[in-house]
Amino acid sequence: MEEQNTELYLFDIEGTTTPIEFVHKVLFPYSVQNFQTFFSETSAETGFAEELILAAKNETDYAEEVTDSPESLTGFCKYLVSKDRKLGILKEIQGRIWKKGYESGELKSTIFSDVPPFLERIKNSGKRAAVYSSGSVEAQILIYRYCEAGDLTVYFESYFDTAVGGKKESSSYTKIAEKLSLSPNSIVFFTDIKEEADAASEAGIRPILLSRPGNHPQAEHKYQVIENFNKILV
Repeated sequence: MEEQNTELYLFDIEGTTTPIEFVHKVLFPYSVQNFQTFFSETSAETGFAEELILAAKNETDYAEEVTDSPESLTGFCKYLVSKDRKLGILKEIQGRIWKKGYESGELKSTIFSDVPPFLERIKNSGKRAAVYSSGSVEAQILIYRYCEAGDLTVYFESYFDTAVGGKKESSSYTKIAEKLSLSPNSIVFFTDIKEEADAASEAGIRPILLSRPGNHPQAEHKYQVIENFNKILV
């Protein structure tokens, strides 16, 4: 399939370029195991505690009072991970923990094998690539820098996280197009979530859904579905 009018390919990460299993069975557990150490070592950074204590007020199902102690902050962050919350402060903390893991060699990210050659084809065609994920920009860069296929950050010009807005909100995709100085209809967005595809489509961006091993079934939709990037001609 040829994408003649496309100028930029926008990639989600989880379930698109990276297996869901890696995120949920490697990255999330690694952060959970290291929250206590992180808060013990960064006790002087009161901003983390203040933001988490504030966030706890919106978590009415969390019974414990959240204080600035490493134990209390750790317990609350573990709860947030268990609920798959997309809080910016949680993502920033996880990003810092993962950075240490990647730099020490404890972590190495898994990328689907068809991703590097596709990124190379995009680069060789003179087209552009960017990333939009709910994980922090720092965490996104780490996934692509420290992966089994080598450093893939050379292929991406921009990274976007929920600082531009939620991934199920069309305004987020409008902002991304504006920041990239592109017309929305010149962007293709790869994702594994129908609601994200809906939001991108509403903004004028063309979504393509990935059906990868381990991805969750999606409700009925009108979008193109691919199993990998091998047949996309750039």
